[in-house]
Amino acid sequence: MTKKLCKDCKWYRKSWFEHIVFRTNRYDMCASPNTTDDLVTGHKQRFCDMLRSSRWSELDYSCGPDGRFFEPK
Repeated sequence: MTKKLCKDCKWYRKSWFEHIVFRTNRYDMCASPNTTDDLVTGHKQRFCDMLRSSRWSELDYSCGPDGRFFEPK
């Protein structure tokens, strides 16, 4: 089984400003409807590294280390 990476997910959103200026991917976001609080617009996005962390895996909106809400591009 291949590892599910956020960069290969349909809902992954790259933060290009932070990538170019600070050379980090820490601020990349997840736009999955399963990870948002706003059920009307779905615009609230969360950080990928937080959603994939095992620390937050018990939360309903967390993807967890196994990539529960992963959808290939």
